[in-house]
Amino acid sequence: MDLVLAIAGTLALAAGLLHMLVRAFEESTLWGVACLLGGPLIFVFAFLHWHTAKAGLISFAAGIGVLLIGGAL
Repeated sequence: MDLVLAIAGTLALAAGLLHMLVRAFEESTLWGVACLLGGPLIFVFAFLHWHTAKAGLISFAAGIGVLLIGGAL
């Protein structure tokens, strides 16, 4: 069960990050490169462009939640 939650959480986390990264590149190449190379800048982008990046941020948060629940079990 722990392995299933770890895999599900990791997939949701990765999908959320990929979604936000794609949205950053759609906004502008500079945002995309900054988010790709600047780690935490992807969250700055998500909060500044909430209307386009909210699904990715929610998926990322859900993945973190699943990983925390799996780790607690």
